[in-house]
Amino acid sequence: MSINRLSSGKVAFAGVIALAVVAAAGFGGGCASSKESAGRDTLTENVGRYDAAPSGVVKPRVGVPPFNVKTGAGFSGGNDLNDLAADQMTTLLDASDRFAVIERTQLQKLLDEQNLEGIVVPGEMAKPANVRGVDYLLLGKVTNLRMKKEDKSRGFGLGQVGGLVNFGGADVKKKDIVITTEAGVDIRLVDPTTGEVLLSNFSEYKKTDEAGAFGLDVLGANAEADANIQIDEDDKGKILRLALDDALRKSMPKLDKFLKSGKVKAAGQSAEAPASPAAPAAPSAPINSAVAPSAAAPAAPAAAAKKFCGSCGKQVAAGTKFCPSCGSKVE
Repeated sequence: MSINRLSSGKVAFAGVIALAVVAAAGFGGGCASSKESAGRDTLTENVGRYDAAPSGVVKPRVGVPPFNVKTGAGFSGGNDLNDLAADQMTTLLDASDRFAVIERTQLQKLLDEQNLEGIVVPGEMAKPANVRGVDYLLLGKVTNLRMKKEDKSRGFGLGQVGGLVNFGGADVKKKDIVITTEAGVDIRLVDPTTGEVLLSNFSEYKKTDEAGAFGLDVLGANAEADANIQIDEDDKGKILRLALDDALRKSMPKLDKFLKSGKVKAAGQSAEAPASPAAPAAPSAPINSAVAPSAAAPAAPAAAAKKFCGSCGKQVAAGTKFCPSCGSKVE
């Protein structure tokens, strides 16, 4: 009887432990889900939200060719990231309300129609050219775009609770995957007709937080701290957008100073183009002053008096020296 009671007690205790594990796992999972959802909402909530543009400034037309994106650990994509970065910067520039932004497919069409395909390579001005329909090009480089991680574990191992329940020695743990994302972003506003850099700015973006706070879906990561982490393509785009938004936001003081400088092109015109000289005004005569006879406008001639020949009496035209009738000299 005592053995049966002891066995029943062990089973009951194991049941309590199992229920506690299920409850803890459910509670932890709920927190992670809530935290992840909150992270998705809060991480990008201010992306594209900038201070108002200076009033009364001209909005130049700007196009964004492909960026030059260099990646490190945790990222891949090559030329796809070059185009993705340019697309994202086009959207952010439009959101800043400081430019008339040329849609990227339209920019490519303009370059093709004007046989200007080779004037830019990703992130660089290859040669100057007059691009009709565009005032400026915004060129960009992203360097060392990467993610690093470490695992921090918390929880307890059921295999060690009183030696009563082992579950094959497996531990139930909640892992917090801490991620550091970083990138250097270099952006330049260039006059394509001359290749002159009118504005430039370089910024370093770095953020460290748990994957849930980033709002990232971790596709693969094991317990080792140096294991590679995998995230989907949408989340890679999110990290890139955060770095670009940070760079543009830090460039705003320089950008607004340039827009207010009066050196901005408008409607394809050259910056600081000199105004056409006005025709010199005719000097006006001083008030109450006499006008020299030579400067006075000639009076309208009075009606010519009738003339007659002194010999035959016939009327002759004014200025006639000899009478057409009798040939006598007209006085």
